[in-house]
Amino acid sequence: MIKQNRIEFESELIEPVQPFRTIHYLGSKLRVLEQLKEIVDELDPKKNGFLDLFAGSGSVSQYLSFDRKIVSVDIQNYSQVICSALLKPISDSFIHTFHEKVANSVFTSKYLSIFDSLIDLEENIINGQLSQNLDLVCNFLENASLYSAISNTPNNGSKKLKDAFTSSIQKLDIFDKNTFLATKYFGGIYFSYKQSVLLDVILTEIKKTDIKYHNILMASLLSTASDIVNTVGKQFAQPIRPRNKNGEPKKQLIKQLRKDRNLDVIKIFGQWINKYSKIKVSSENNEIQTMDYKEALEKVKDDIALVYADPPYTRDHYSRFYHVLETLSLVDYPLISTTNIGGFEHFSRGLYRKEREQSDFCIKSKAPKAFEQLFKLVSDKNKILLLSYSPYDKSKESHPRVVEIKLLESLALKYFSKVEIRPLGNFSHSKLNKTDLHLEAEKAAEVLIICQI
Repeated sequence: MIKQNRIEFESELIEPVQPFRTIHYLGSKLRVLEQLKEIVDELDPKKNGFLDLFAGSGSVSQYLSFDRKIVSVDIQNYSQVICSALLKPISDSFIHTFHEKVANSVFTSKYLSIFDSLIDLEENIINGQLSQNLDLVCNFLENASLYSAISNTPNNGSKKLKDAFTSSIQKLDIFDKNTFLATKYFGGIYFSYKQSVLLDVILTEIKKTDIKYHNILMASLLSTASDIVNTVGKQFAQPIRPRNKNGEPKKQLIKQLRKDRNLDVIKIFGQWINKYSKIKVSSENNEIQTMDYKEALEKVKDDIALVYADPPYTRDHYSRFYHVLETLSLVDYPLISTTNIGGFEHFSRGLYRKEREQSDFCIKSKAPKAFEQLFKLVSDKNKILLLSYSPYDKSKESHPRVVEIKLLESLALKYFSKVEIRPLGNFSHSKLNKTDLHLEAEKAAEVLIICQI
C-alpha cells in the first residue's frame, strides 16, 4: 500500500500525487513507487531533476513529478502521448465538455451504419442465439480481421462472416483508404466492431480539436483501449485464442467476450478525460522526449541528478506488447507484418506493425553492449544511475533475462566506483552486502541497481 503523506508547504497542506495506472502495462512499477521515491529522495535530497529513460506508461515519471522536474524519454510515440498528458496536464472548459461532444457526435450513426453488418453479426454471436454455437464463435474470432479481408487474403470464415465483410467493404469504397483506423486494423480482433467504430469516432473528433489538446485526449483514448481490449491480461501481444490445445472451444470463452466486448467505450473515455484533467504537477519545466536512450543521455542537462532506466530484459518485451497503442497514437495506417505458414504468406496473428521498434536490450547478442553503453554514457555525464531489474526464477517457465544480474554488476563496476543492489516490492529496504547479493536478488520481485561515481 502506497502511503499518502501530506506535506507542509508555505502554510498549506498539499496532497501528493497518487499512483496513476494509465494502461495495463507489462512490468508496471505501480507496486514499488513508494520505495523507489524514498531511494530517489535519499540519493538526491535537494530535489534536482530526474530523467526517466524508458518511460513507458509514465507511472514513475508521474509519481515523482510531485516535487521535482521530470524528463520523460521513450522511443515509442504512445509513451510520448501518455507522458505529455501526465506531466503537462490541461484542465479547462473545453476538456471538461469534450466527452459530451463525443457522446453527441454526428459521426456516430454514420460510422456505425457502414459496419452494421459486422456489428450485427458479432452482436448475435456474442449476446444472441449464435452464441450457443461455440464452433461458430471460434470461427468468427479466428477470421474476423477486416484488414485481411480488405487485402483479399484467404479467409476460412463462415458464409455469414464473408457476407458481412462484403457488405462493409462495398460501403467503404467511397472513403479514402486511410480512414477508420481502429476498425480496419483491430475490429473483431482486439475489440468488438462496435467498440472499434466508436474509437474511430473519438479519433475523428480529436483530429478536429486544437493541437494543444491532442495529448490529453489521445492519452484518454489509449487508456480506454487498454481497458476494453479483449485479451488475456489486457495486453496487446496477441488476440485471445478461442480454442484449447485439442481444438475444443474454451469453457469461459463467451463469458470473457461478453465481459470485454460489451464495455461502453464512450463512457470509459469520459472517465479517463476526467481522471487526466485532475492531475497536478510541481514543475512547468517537465520535458517529454521521443528518442533513443543514447541521444537522450548525450543531451541530458546539468539540472538532472538521477537517471532511472527500466529497459526491456526479455524477447517478450517492448513493441509487440504495445503495437496497437502505437498505431492508434500515430494514426499512420502501417503495413502489417506477415508470416509464412504452409508455404503461404499470412498476416501476423497479432497484426503487428511491419516496421516496429526492437530494442537491443532484449536481443541476447546485443544486450551486453547496450548496457555497457548505458553505464558509460551516464558515468560520463556524472549522474547517478538507478537501473531497474526483475530477476526470474529459473525453475519456472518464465522467459530468462537476456542479461543476468552478475554480468550487469560487472559491467557497471567498469564505470562506477560504487554499485549497490536493493530489493524492491516484497522486501524491506535493508541493503544487501556482497556475500548475499546474488542469492537474495534472485528471490526479489524487483531490484534496483544503484550506480554512483
